[in-house]
Amino acid sequence: MNPLLHTELPTLLLLSADDALPSLHLSDVTLQPAASLDDICAAWLEAQHGVVCLYSKRFNGWLEAAIERVRLMLPEAPLLVLLEHLSDEEKLISAGVQEILSLHQAKSGLLSHVMLLAMARRQYDIDQKHAAHHDPLTGLANRGLFQDRLDHCLVQSQRRGLDVSLLFVDLDRFRVVNELHGHQFGDLLLIACAQRLRDTLRRSDTVARLGGNSFAVILEAGGHQDNEQMSAAVAQKISTAFQRPFAIGGEEIFSTVSIGIELASRVSYDAGQLVRHAELALHQAKREGRNVSHVFCHRSSPADKIRVGLESALHHALEREELRLVYQPQVSISDQCFTGVEVLLRWQHPVLGDVSPAIFIPVLEETGLIERFGEWVLRNACQQYADWLSQGLVPEDSKLSVNLSPRQFRQRDLAERIQQLLADCALPPQRLTLEITESTLMVNLDHGVQILNRLRTLGVSVAIDDFGTGYSSLAYLKDLPIDYLKIDRMFVQDIVTDTHDAAIASSIINLAHNLGLKVIAEGVEDSAMLDVLAVFGCDQYQGFYFARPLPAADIPALVTRSV
Repeated sequence: MNPLLHTELPTLLLLSADDALPSLHLSDVTLQPAASLDDICAAWLEAQHGVVCLYSKRFNGWLEAAIERVRLMLPEAPLLVLLEHLSDEEKLISAGVQEILSLHQAKSGLLSHVMLLAMARRQYDIDQKHAAHHDPLTGLANRGLFQDRLDHCLVQSQRRGLDVSLLFVDLDRFRVVNELHGHQFGDLLLIACAQRLRDTLRRSDTVARLGGNSFAVILEAGGHQDNEQMSAAVAQKISTAFQRPFAIGGEEIFSTVSIGIELASRVSYDAGQLVRHAELALHQAKREGRNVSHVFCHRSSPADKIRVGLESALHHALEREELRLVYQPQVSISDQCFTGVEVLLRWQHPVLGDVSPAIFIPVLEETGLIERFGEWVLRNACQQYADWLSQGLVPEDSKLSVNLSPRQFRQRDLAERIQQLLADCALPPQRLTLEITESTLMVNLDHGVQILNRLRTLGVSVAIDDFGTGYSSLAYLKDLPIDYLKIDRMFVQDIVTDTHDAAIASSIINLAHNLGLKVIAEGVEDSAMLDVLAVFGCDQYQGFYFARPLPAADIPALVTRSV
C-alpha cells in the first residue's frame, strides 16, 4: 500500500531508552507506546503499517543495539530516531537511519511529515528490491533470484541429506501464437501461464521466468520422498494443468509445455551442471515432440562419445585438410533458374568419419575456434566463387551466401576484414551475401545495425537466417539494413498440411515484400511444398528437391542445366 494514499493517521510505535516516554501531544499521529522491542515487532507485523520510533536523550549503546535489532527483525519497517537534542547524526546515518528528529522538531509539527516520508522511502526501497529480483511481466522470480535461490537451496538440502529437482518448462509453439496474434497477446498468455504454474505448485516451490517462454521450477523433496518419482509426478501435474485452454482476449488458446528434469544428487549438488542437464533434458523433450517431459539420461550416447577428444581433433583439422566445403544451390521459384549458392562446412575425421555440423559447430563456438574456421570458410568460398565468375561458370548476377557465426559478427573490425578479403579474392562485393541468425542480431540490436550498415556500405548483401526461430519481432524488420529473409525449414517442412506453418510463411513473405525484401525458403523437399511457396509469392528456395549440397566440382554442370 502506498503510505501517501493511506487515509488513517500514521501510527508511531514508540520505544524509549528508559521508562519515561517523551511528552508528545500530537493530533495528526496515532501514538502507540511499547514496553519492548518484541512488543514493537509484534505490533508492526500484525498491522504491516506505521513507523518504528526509538527515543533516547542521545546516541548511546542502547540506541545502537536497538537500531541493529530493528533492522534485523523488521527489515521492511520504516525507522525513525527521536533525540532530545540533535547530535551524532553521522553515527546514526552510518547505522542505517535516514529519519532523525529532535524532540523540539517533533513537537513543532514535523513528525507526521517525516513519518510519511519514512514510510514512502521504505515502500520505494521494497518496490525497487522486488523489481530487481522479479520478472516485470509475470511477477515471477527472475533469472538472478532464481540463481540465488537455487544456490541456497542446494547448500541447505545437501547439509540435510535431501534432494532437489530442477525443472525447465518451455511453452510449445509460443512463437506461432506471437506471430499470429501479436506480442501483446503473447504477453497476456505468458502472464496466464505464470499464474497457472503458481496455482499448480506448492507455495514453497520456486517458480522463475528465465526469459521468453522459458520457466524454471525448483522442487525440494521431503525426507521420505523419492525425488525422481516426485519430479515426474509434478511434471505430469504441470502438463495436465496446461491441457486446459487459456482464455485470452475472448479467444481460447491451447498451449502445452515441454519439460526437462534433473536431480541435484546426480550432479553432486553442482548448480552449473544441474542447470546444463535440465536444459539438455528440455531439448530432448522438444526433440521427442510437444507436450513431453524428459529426465536427463546419464548414459553415454554415441554423440557423447564423439565429443570426447573432439576439441583436440578440431585444433588439427585445418592443418590435416580434413575440412571441405559444399555448396547448396539457390533457385528462383518463378523460372527455376540458378541464383546462387550457400556454402556449408563439412568435416571428415579419419577415424570418426563424417561428423555432423550439429555436433562440431557448437564446439567451435564454445572454444572460440569458430573465428579461425569461419575465416577459412569465407576466404576459400569467396576465392572459389571469384574463380567461377571469372571463368563464366556461374551467372554474373548470382550470389555466394556465407553464414557468419555470432563470434564473427561481434568482431569489431568485421567490415574491414570483409573488405580486405574481397579485395584479396577479386570478388565483387555485390556477389556476396552474409547470413546472420536473428538471435545473433537481437543480442545487441543497436550495435548489430551499425555493423550491418558498414557491411551494406561495402556493397555486400545481408540475409537474416532461420527467420522466425529466434527472439525477435516482425516489427523490428523495418529498421534493419538487410536484403533477404530466409524462412527456416521448421516452417516449411509441414507447410502443405499445417495451417499454422502456412500462415506464418505467408505472413513473413507478405511483410518482407512490403518492406522491399526478398525471401528465400529453406528445406524445400518436394513439389507440393514448392507449389505452396509459389502461391505465397516466395522469391527463391533451396533444398533437396532441387539439389543437395554439392562439392565445388559439381556446381558448373548443375548451373548449365538450370540456366
